[in-house]
Amino acid sequence: MREIGMALREGRLARGLEIGDIARRTRISAHYLKAMEEGKFQTIPSVFDKGYLKLYAKALDMDTKPLLALYEQMKSKSSAPVITLEKQAAGTDRH
Repeated sequence: MREIGMALREGRLARGLEIGDIARRTRISAHYLKAMEEGKFQTIPSVFDKGYLKLYAKALDMDTKPLLALYEQMKSKSSAPVITLEKQAAGTDRH
């Protein structure tokens, strides 16, 4: 998620904007905007994550489709269940 955060931050800085400017434009808390720039999307309520990302990107006149696609791809990877060797071994004992 860092790639997305870096793109947002670079876009904001390239336009000479502060976090507060984006917060006023989007009405998104500066706390959440900073979290997005740091790639910490897990701190944003999941009901708002994609919407906030889209609003932020639009406020910077960025193309939202590639960012949202990358976000979905990265989110699906991070939410995939992790199976350890211990879990696999435990699962085979039940048969």
